[in-house]
Amino acid sequence: MSHNLFNIWLYSIAYFRKTMATAAPPVSFSSTKETANYARLCHLLVEVGSCVLRNTFDKINPPSDLHKHLKTHRATLQQLRMKKILNPTQWGKLYPAIRTSVSSKNFDITLLTVLLRNICSLSRPATGWNALPPAAVTSTEADIVRVKYFRNTVYGHAENASVDDATFNVYWQDIKDALVRLGGTAYGVAIDDLKNECMDPLFEEHYRELLKEWKRDDDNTKDKLNEIHWMLEELMKASASKTQPKDAEEPAELIQRIRQLYLTREGQLSPFPWCDLELNDIFTRPTIVRQDKTRRTAAEQVTSITGVFKPHNGCSKPRIVLIEGEPGMGKTTYCQKVVYDWANGQETDASFPKIKLVLLLKCLDMSGNIWEAIDDQLLPKDIEKEERENFFKYIRANQSQVLLVLDGLDEAPSNLMKIFSDLVESRELSKSHIILTSRQEGSVKIRKYCDTLLQIQGFAPENSHNYIKHYFKDLEAQGQNLLKDIEQNIELGELIVNPLFTAMLCLFYEYLEGGLPLSKTQLYLEITECILKRFCQKQGLSHDNDNQSEVYKEELEQLGRIAWEALKRDIMHIDKGVFTATTTRKSPLFEFLSVQSNSSKRRSHTCYRFSHKSFQEFFAGLYLSDQILKGETDFEGLLANERQNLKSLEPVLLFTVGILGHKSEDGALSLLKIIIMKTNLFKNVVLSNFYLYFALKCIGECSMENSGLRSQMINLLGTNLELQCLMISDDSFPIKLFLEALQVNSTLTLLHILVPFFGDQFIVSLANMLRVNKTLTAVVFITNGFVSAPGVQNLADSLMVNKTLCDLLFSGNAWGDNAVRILAGYLKRSVNLSSFDLTASDIGDPGATALAEVLRTNTTLNGMHLQRNPGIGNPSVMSLCEALRVNTALSSLNLSETGISDAGVLSLVEVLKTNTSSLTSLSLSDIKISHRSVKSIAEVLRVNCTLKELTFEGNKVGVGGAKLIAESLKANTTLKLLSLSRNNIKAPCGRLFSDALKVNGTLESLILAENALGARGAQLLSEGPRVNTSLTHLDLSGNSIGDDGAKSIAETIRIYASLTSLKLSQNSIGDPGANKVSEALKDNVSLEDLDLSFNAIGAAGAESIAEALKSNATLTYLKLDYNVIGDNGAQSLCEALKTNATLTDLNVSYNNIHSAGAQAFDELQGLNNTLKKVAMIMNNNGDFGDHGDQEFSEVPMISLPSFPISHDLSLRFTEQGSFDVLVSRETLMLPQQ
Repeated sequence: MSHNLFNIWLYSIAYFRKTMATAAPPVSFSSTKETANYARLCHLLVEVGSCVLRNTFDKINPPSDLHKHLKTHRATLQQLRMKKILNPTQWGKLYPAIRTSVSSKNFDITLLTVLLRNICSLSRPATGWNALPPAAVTSTEADIVRVKYFRNTVYGHAENASVDDATFNVYWQDIKDALVRLGGTAYGVAIDDLKNECMDPLFEEHYRELLKEWKRDDDNTKDKLNEIHWMLEELMKASASKTQPKDAEEPAELIQRIRQLYLTREGQLSPFPWCDLELNDIFTRPTIVRQDKTRRTAAEQVTSITGVFKPHNGCSKPRIVLIEGEPGMGKTTYCQKVVYDWANGQETDASFPKIKLVLLLKCLDMSGNIWEAIDDQLLPKDIEKEERENFFKYIRANQSQVLLVLDGLDEAPSNLMKIFSDLVESRELSKSHIILTSRQEGSVKIRKYCDTLLQIQGFAPENSHNYIKHYFKDLEAQGQNLLKDIEQNIELGELIVNPLFTAMLCLFYEYLEGGLPLSKTQLYLEITECILKRFCQKQGLSHDNDNQSEVYKEELEQLGRIAWEALKRDIMHIDKGVFTATTTRKSPLFEFLSVQSNSSKRRSHTCYRFSHKSFQEFFAGLYLSDQILKGETDFEGLLANERQNLKSLEPVLLFTVGILGHKSEDGALSLLKIIIMKTNLFKNVVLSNFYLYFALKCIGECSMENSGLRSQMINLLGTNLELQCLMISDDSFPIKLFLEALQVNSTLTLLHILVPFFGDQFIVSLANMLRVNKTLTAVVFITNGFVSAPGVQNLADSLMVNKTLCDLLFSGNAWGDNAVRILAGYLKRSVNLSSFDLTASDIGDPGATALAEVLRTNTTLNGMHLQRNPGIGNPSVMSLCEALRVNTALSSLNLSETGISDAGVLSLVEVLKTNTSSLTSLSLSDIKISHRSVKSIAEVLRVNCTLKELTFEGNKVGVGGAKLIAESLKANTTLKLLSLSRNNIKAPCGRLFSDALKVNGTLESLILAENALGARGAQLLSEGPRVNTSLTHLDLSGNSIGDDGAKSIAETIRIYASLTSLKLSQNSIGDPGANKVSEALKDNVSLEDLDLSFNAIGAAGAESIAEALKSNATLTYLKLDYNVIGDNGAQSLCEALKTNATLTDLNVSYNNIHSAGAQAFDELQGLNNTLKKVAMIMNNNGDFGDHGDQEFSEVPMISLPSFPISHDLSLRFTEQGSFDVLVSRETLMLPQQ
């Protein structure tokens, strides 16, 4: 702990003590100087001692790498768990569902002591872990022993709970000396200050109980720890006695041959079979961005080709790197460059590991295990068996100096996925460094195991320009002309982000000397035409016909059929035998194919492949478009029959629609109608679905060069779309096209755009839509970048015209004070808007003051939300307060995470005390205030009779503040919701709120999440609701109440008949606690919503809950995600749900459920008529089965008539993880089969 943090902590403790000085002691306890001495020693050992031990632990195990350190020692800790030295609650803290969320902050002093002794490489003191070391020995290990020894010594006084002054001073000095040596000198003065602080009787009891609990826990492990240490020492001796094998000799000659192979084979780029380019002459570095694995948002840009192993917050030493990207973005070229530079001995980034051997393997060419692939693709054909085995032995012995580059995971045969799983899960070559590349849909199952997730985003504008200059270095004028044409064409500028498209564009421009396509489909059509004309020239054939594709229609149809059949079988190799007997090597088909390179020495027969998978997809789309026009393929049937692989086939279908747009406008419109019909099947789903996204892509693809068709398609989408509410969370969503469609839409009422779109162009599109749309009532959107004053004025003008919009939320750094001043002009005249939200909009006092002026005259606005704007300070809040004195409409105000301090809060308090304000809801979370403001808020609650909701989170309320607020609740008769999360509210506060609830008869919702109540606090709090008649919602998430706390709460819900919602998430509740809650559910007659997520509930706990579900008749919503119920737990729940008739929503995501559990839910689907949704996200941690460990899109749907699985959401969420089951009768309905 840093000096500053420790002083803050100390100040908080001291401050709480002062504020509690007048508190009445418990009836059962009388405080004296001697009892205060004992309590001070308990406080010093428990609070400061745990802080110092945690600091010591963190020095050895940096927090950023803690999950990796625990993973390394899992076997050791598992032994401790089996011997009951670690209990289920402690195990849950060590290995939470999200492994990177583990934190030593959640470790109690007993757990810290066990970890320090067993997994921190500390030496056992000569006198052992339980005896007091000699005074001369002051090592870290010795002082850790002293902390425990002094704990035992102090606990020897527990019976009387008192220590005289002389003994107290000796103990205090001894404990202080040990803690200062361990923690540093910053603790010395602070500990002295604690010695002289007044000890409140309430705190005396609290710290006595904590020391007792520590002693009890530790006694349970003492003997067992000695036994484990003996066993470990014996194992280490046995291990050390074994003869270690000699390192394998470095196969220098073979490594040199591999280098030469790379220089020869990977030094050439062949964007087309007949076009070879030197890698170093043409290579242009693509944009590579590291992504946050949880949120899938960009974190930072990778600045060099070999910078992919750079440490980051999620991993200090990455070993496995996954690079994802769309087709043609340069994934393969990147791999070629990495191995080519290694073969050339090029310098690498400082973060790049010290590598002696790089092994580039093409996943497409693999047919066996990893060793067979290395032999097949990299080793000489004439290598001797012994030499090969020695090479493999060298790899195994030097894993940390070996880099595996696995290119094209999405192209690998599906039956080989277990090989890649073994690699990324460290079951094979666990120390080797690995780089994998894949399309996003091909890496879903392995993504979570990778240390670093990168996205290759193609060329930045300057890089695409550099590529073009490289390509036209001998035709400089032509290259400059192309660059000028690109600058004048927005669509083309977006297209050349893709390196493959850029290469094709250069080729096209060179051969046809000008003329630019505007869409991806048009580019491929023109390239096809170009290649066919080149073929005619080469063969001396006439090529005067402007449409060579028509001349060679039969050949192209044959190629398309071959491409389509291969894609359906998930292969890219084309055997020679698939061609008709009349097909010769002089056929134009082979202009689009290349003979399979001899990277594989196992294939002796001739086979071909497309130069890039996107060409295969294009020709498959060309074939399908012809089949549809002929009436031989039904597009709707195609979508239905292929929906299990719809995401992977999307490029083919997009080409199909795009080509139809060029051939037949009516045909394209007919296909769009079918896609819209599919979209409307999900009209009650909030998130944007695959079909809507696909419909917009189709419009963009086949109407780019046909404005008439574009207008028809947009109008068709807008008038036929039946969605009512839409949330857009993908920054690649075609937002401009969609906004155009909304101009004629008459169903959508709620639009939430949750990803930032940039600048005036987006604002103009939005304004144009709002000017004519007549159904939207709520719009939420984020805008980053610069928005000009005219752009904002345009938006304000459109809002004045709009007569339906009631709720408006703007966010993003594009706004600021000037923009708000313009919008204020609209707000002064608005007669429709009821809620205005400017969350995180970069506004300060000038903007907030302008809004205050609005409130003086506006009579319709009842909600204003200005949270997360730190620039808003006291001056503007005072202006708001003045406006509130005359405003009679505003009922909700949110000023959380702003820059206001005590003065601003006191101004608000004065307004609320008058009871003339219309405010009924106030949010003041995470602001910089002192106890003075907390006291003022408590006073308001005592006298105000209008406020119904108060959110006051993250304000360091503490025990003293909690006491004031709890006392006010006894007098308050209007407040219905009180949220005090993240306020350092500790166990003694449980009694305070319990007493308040016994008196208060109006509070309906009490939120105390992420505090420090613990089991004792939960026990004290639980007594209040047993006599309260108004409370319906209680949230104690993140309070570490454990099984004992759960037992107390369970007793409350067993007899309390008013509570409808209970949240106990993140509380280290195991099977015993779940069992107690389950027993209570059998008697409870009111609870509808129960949240037990992020706990340590196993199969036994799930079985208890299942038993409760058989008889409970009220529970409708149950959250069990992020537990460890496994297959057995899932099966127990399914058995209970066969008879339960009330549960509608169940979440069992992240529960280590395998195929057997998924099978149980599959079988449940005709036996339960009330369950609407089952979420089983990311349960793919076991052996692959027919129902387990699948992508959502692979779950069978046609045979599920009762409540089909939503394939739609799988397609939108495969970037986040695998959906094994997500079923819904109402909101996720698919057509009956």
